[in-house]
Amino acid sequence: MRKELEYHEPDKTRLETAKTLIDSIANGEGDIEKALNELGKITGKQHSQTEFAEYWGWTDLDTIAQQAFMEPPCVRDLTRDELIEIISITREAMTDSDSKMTYYMELLHKSLPLADVLEYIMRSDDCEKIADDMLLAARQGVILL
Repeated sequence: MRKELEYHEPDKTRLETAKTLIDSIANGEGDIEKALNELGKITGKQHSQTEFAEYWGWTDLDTIAQQAFMEPPCVRDLTRDELIEIISITREAMTDSDSKMTYYMELLHKSLPLADVLEYIMRSDDCEKIADDMLLAARQGVILL
């Protein structure tokens, strides 16, 4: 798989700092604007307070902090083999890594003109069949809703 498609775990020190900042932002503690600016400096992304509002209702602090660092690329020329590998990795990550799964789902959403890539990935078909169906639908402009 191309280097630009690989998921990279954030640096542990930066991740811990992000967790502290996100927790204070989510709880409305201290100077929120300053915390958002600091978070932006370490993640390289702009963030808003609403991204983290009541995160505990739908995820945990570790996951949301990892996701704050994520910026999957848009890769319009995914090969069939790369797509098969991404589908396989995404399926495996569904059971043990929310961040990795989210990264690859977002990468697929950005890279393929398909409305719901999760619908494809959740099929009981093998990865090769799913990749072929996704590529065909993307070429034909078919959007699966």
